Amino acid sequence: MDKISEDRLFQNNSKEEVTRWCRQLEYFHYMRARGGHNCEGDSFSVYFKYTDRDDLIKKLGQLSVNLRKLEEGLIAFDPLESYSIDDLEKIRITIPQFKDLEQPQYTEIWGYKVHIWVMTDRFEISVSGAKDNKTYKVSEQDFEICLALEKKFNDLNWHLILDKEIEEQPHCISKKKYPELF
Repeated sequence: MDKISEDRLFQNNSKEEVTRWCRQLEYFHYMRARGGHNCEGDSFSVYFKYTDRDDLIKKLGQLSVNLRKLEEGLIAFDPLESYSIDDLEKIRITIPQFKDLEQPQYTEIWGYKVHIWVMTDRFEISVSGAKDNKTYKVSEQDFEICLALEKKFNDLNWHLILDKEIEEQPHCISKKKYPELF
């Protein structure tokens, strides 16, 4: 099993912090940036399952997140397409299986800034950057937001739709890969 080296794992946050976070979080996981050139940072993330379009709309609606339909004249981004400079302002990132719906991306739920990304059969909620608006690192403020969100998830009984697939991600600090932190 591939594990992140301790030097890298605790580069941005102390072992004590990470251990405390791991032991207290029920839904979210600390996600250490993969590194390299993928423009991704540390975050706290959780996956939730959905069954179909209506179920996705309903679940995100429970978070007061309304998916936007792609308006006429706008273009669903296709990574295999070339676009002109004139098209850049028209391009929108859509949900792959629902090309007429835009990805929620940066949004707010219950007064907290989060990032939501919809994938096939699940969506991810990520928290980072609350302390200084730098979304590449997590802080104690981000952890506190996760605790507050988890209370709301419990109220919705969302433990029933929790997707543990996230624990398979190589950069997820989970009980499965890092039992010594739990």
